Amino acid sequence: MSTDELERLAASCSEMPDGLNAAEQLLYLSLRQLYAIYRTRIITRDIAKLEKTRIYKQYEINSLNLKCWESAMERGRKLAVLSPELKNGCDLCKKYDRILGGF
Repeated sequence: MSTDELERLAASCSEMPDGLNAAEQLLYLSLRQLYAIYRTRIITRDIAKLEKTRIYKQYEINSLNLKCWESAMERGRKLAVLSPELKNGCDLCKKYDRILGGF
């Protein structure tokens, strides 16, 4: 789901869609809250624009962090398959296995 679609749903205070990742969930909830507060006139249009910009910047950071985490987990799963071979290998292999295993 695109950020434009999420924003439209958030602006209409719709229920959060299923299947969003953590970054998308935070974006949606932040935008929905921002729109709700703006409608009550607690904040001005200028403040709402500024905060919306900040929300989207943080969304980009959160999305990148999530992608990095997912990539690191995938690499870890692939390396875990090698662990038995590393444990029985040379001293350097054993040291590498201990580092990968966190020991």
